[in-house]
Amino acid sequence: MLLKENISIEEKTQSRLLNAQDVAAALNMGLSTVYQLVERGELPSIRIGRSVRIRLQDLEKFIESKAQRQATNE
Repeated sequence: MLLKENISIEEKTQSRLLNAQDVAAALNMGLSTVYQLVERGELPSIRIGRSVRIRLQDLEKFIESKAQRQATNE
């Protein structure tokens, strides 16, 4: 998957911290939705000043929890 800067998500995640734009691109959703998930506590984040960063492992857990919840509902 490529981000806006033509850098693959795999290359970007080597730093282990993603910004909200990276997460939005990875999940194929809007930036405001990512911020809402963070605000509601559904997606754990780290604040550095005014910046929001999401750890790669937290994003992976979020995706897994959504997949499990969806499988349970089927």
